[in-house]
Amino acid sequence: MPRLAQNATVVLRDVGYDADGPYLLVSNVKAKKLNRLPVLGRTFSMRLLPQRYCTGAFDLATFKATACDLAVDLPNDYKDTMCPACRDITGFNPAFYNADNISPQQRAYNLTPHFVYMAYFSPQHFKVGISSETRGIERLLEQGARVAGILKRFPNADAAREMEAYLCSQEGILETMRSGTKLQLLSEPFNAQEAMRLVKQKCAEFDIDPELGVIDLSPYYFGRGASVPQLIQIPDSAPRNVFGGRCVGMVGTTLAMEQNGNVFAVHVKEWESYEVEITAGEVLVEYEYEPQQMGLW
Repeated sequence: MPRLAQNATVVLRDVGYDADGPYLLVSNVKAKKLNRLPVLGRTFSMRLLPQRYCTGAFDLATFKATACDLAVDLPNDYKDTMCPACRDITGFNPAFYNADNISPQQRAYNLTPHFVYMAYFSPQHFKVGISSETRGIERLLEQGARVAGILKRFPNADAAREMEAYLCSQEGILETMRSGTKLQLLSEPFNAQEAMRLVKQKCAEFDIDPELGVIDLSPYYFGRGASVPQLIQIPDSAPRNVFGGRCVGMVGTTLAMEQNGNVFAVHVKEWESYEVEITAGEVLVEYEYEPQQMGLW
């Protein structure tokens, strides 16, 4: 099968979720255009190339992403995925409460209604954070929370941050989680009803009744009515520059790719800003693995 956009320079800009399910957001560098590529149920392969480019800016008021107007090359050791100009246009700082100065865009964003959430990743991993109501549950999805409780709504980010800071100072509550930990936890058994019960139990420890309830996020990751894979394995041996298979879902920034009846986790966060080749209908790599036993709740 031919490559998609064979004569174009295509960069992985981001991942996301919409009414049709998870998608990859890619940038055509020369055309300065972004495209969504739905992945659920599709067989494809992606190869990582060495060249990096700025992923473009993001408007905090409209949540619209745009391609980099200058098509800036990024050095391989550059720690950001945006060039300085696009970073200034965006003006976002998730740790605004620790910053000496914040941008006008961030100040306006902070004035929008926010909510505090509790995200479940495993029986031992509960994370609390805040998000603007204008983003809905997008923040939870991009983090890869399996279940989440919406604890309380606030008129602005500063008010929400007070509750977040308090809860994150308590034993058993995390403020941040490493992506490697999230990846490893995908290979553990998951039961949505049990996870929801555990979130409610954890909230009760702090005398909190989730204002907007506790929700299972599986339908957003795997499709409504779809069965959630019982086991998402990390391949024992796989090249770092190519992946492939039939996509059965995506959790956060990790694709769930099926090969021969087995589902494998492919974390693509580190691929953002890199040029990629996407081949539809073909699997260019075969994963090796050791059969694993399912644990019980």
